[in-house]
Amino acid sequence: MEATNGKVDLTKEKTASAPEQKEKQPKRHISIKAIGLVVLIAAVIGLAIFGVLKLMQWRNDGARFAAALSEQIGVSPETAQKYAHITLQNASEYACINQAAEQYKYLYESKRSVTVSGVKIPQWVIYVGEKNGTVTDVQYYNYAQLQKYGSGVNTKAHVDASGITTGMDPAAVQTYVGFQPLRISYTNGSKEEAYKYYYKDANTGNTVSYILKVTYEDDLAVKVTEEENQFILAVLMLK
Repeated sequence: MEATNGKVDLTKEKTASAPEQKEKQPKRHISIKAIGLVVLIAAVIGLAIFGVLKLMQWRNDGARFAAALSEQIGVSPETAQKYAHITLQNASEYACINQAAEQYKYLYESKRSVTVSGVKIPQWVIYVGEKNGTVTDVQYYNYAQLQKYGSGVNTKAHVDASGITTGMDPAAVQTYVGFQPLRISYTNGSKEEAYKYYYKDANTGNTVSYILKVTYEDDLAVKVTEEENQFILAVLMLK
């Protein structure tokens, strides 16, 4: 430090201390390769999770399995199950399903379950009819729709059946109805979708239930019917 005309010159001191301060600061340097590796690992984990979820969804897609089996109506059950990539069962793990399936020799059911009126059943079941060693019909039931109420899907009002016209395909019908069918029945050359729903009547305050059926030929609607589901009668009367 030097004095000039009685003044202290701090220039040299500041100049000399600046490099020392820079050397004392820690150097922070993140490698581009490290960032890329982290991003790659995150992407692989994300794809793995996505793949597992898709696989679980694929294995629980009863409607898709039923459609595949329906393409094999007229062939042997052994050939049909190979085509659909499943193994048909001779009995269900659930006693009530076995009672419902008395007229069917084969079935295939979801590994997941739902509870309907306090009874545990599969989310969906495919019933396969067989006669003389060949598949005659395929029935798919989406029982998950019944877990909240035995009368099907809750809607705001009555579904006007006149809105389903001749020539509509299943996708257009499902879009119009607003929910998926409870049952899809496949026979040789035709298909029928049955929708089951209920709503609260604005005038009476009563719960009203309907079953809407749409018949298709070559995947085009040819017939529409509906009937009121008198579920209260089963409660009032004993057979």
